[in-house]
Amino acid sequence: MPDDYFVVDIETCPINLRNYNERTEEEKLKLLNPIDSKIIAIGVRHNNTDKIFLDEDEKKILQEFWSEWKSIKKDNPYASAVGFNITNFDMPVLTARSLINNIQIYPFTLKSIIDLRDKINAYRYGPTRGKLKEYAKLINIPTEDIDGSDIAQLCIDKNYKLLEKYLATDLKITDELYKRVRDTRILEINKW
Repeated sequence: MPDDYFVVDIETCPINLRNYNERTEEEKLKLLNPIDSKIIAIGVRHNNTDKIFLDEDEKKILQEFWSEWKSIKKDNPYASAVGFNITNFDMPVLTARSLINNIQIYPFTLKSIIDLRDKINAYRYGPTRGKLKEYAKLINIPTEDIDGSDIAQLCIDKNYKLLEKYLATDLKITDELYKRVRDTRILEINKW
């Protein structure tokens, strides 16, 4: 039986990388928005198969991603998109960058999006501790030696092979975390 969910994760890179390494960590964090950063890679994991869309041409990536989303939903209209911090980061960036690139999205409802961070934190309001990599370590899922803060440097170095490996690992971690959240019934927590 096919899975009734698919994992989505994106990687973004500041549009202007000039003098990036001279910025403070606070200044770097401020660039994590759909105006100052672009999508450099999108990963989709469905039925234990990964598809990674990685290119310097953001428009191409977005077209391929939304086509994949549409294909998954065509086969199973009730399939949920799953991610870690997906409702606060991935989906808003995907939507805004699609607008900027004049790319038609595949419409969705937020109730069809499962944000594992929200579920694990029982929809706690405000900042919470716990990144994807931290949860992976806590439940013994192998991780890479890099994290999201390294993506800009990978873009500067054009090290797309390592970026792709990192994204593939994040897709697997998110999938395994989803299964744990499902099996512990945390998935059944709803905000309202």
